[in-house]
Amino acid sequence: MFATYAERYVLRSTSAGSYLGVNMLNQQIESHRSHDEAWVFHTHDGAVRHARWIGEVHGETPDVVRL
Repeated sequence: MFATYAERYVLRSTSAGSYLGVNMLNQQIESHRSHDEAWVFHTHDGAVRHARWIGEVHGETPDVVRL
C-alpha cells in the first residue's frame, strides 16, 4: 500500500545540534541550522545507512530525524 505523502528524513549532528547537508560545489558534508537546507532521504533505511557511514568516517553517528 502506498502512502499519500512521502516520508522524509534528515541527519542531525548530536554534538552541534545542526543538520547535515551536502555542498553542491565540492560535495563535502557541512552543517546547516535549518532542516530546509539538509540532505533529504526518502527512506528510513537509506538515512540510517548514510548515518552509519558518516559515523565510521567522522567518529560521530548523526541522528536520523523524520520530518
